[in-house]
Amino acid sequence: LVLCHESAPSRHILCAGAGGYASSRIFETEGVFLPADQQTPEVILANWDAITSTEGQRPMETGGKQSEKFLGKAMEALQAK
Repeated sequence: LVLCHESAPSRHILCAGAGGYASSRIFETEGVFLPADQQTPEVILANWDAITSTEGQRPMETGGKQSEKFLGKAMEALQAK
């Protein structure tokens, strides 16, 4: 109920258990773009280190930020051709 209060912070997840409380946030790694012909389990595994690298990760403030990021990567790949 505390997060429903008018003075509650936004963009936080309140974790609670056994009398303990913490705030959690969702972050997403920078990730990679793979063209359609490379979207196979083998290629994904070959790129796993880049996909899971925490360098450059940032909080996902809105759902649209993920789409914005991946559309940008797709555009960069098209321009590199």
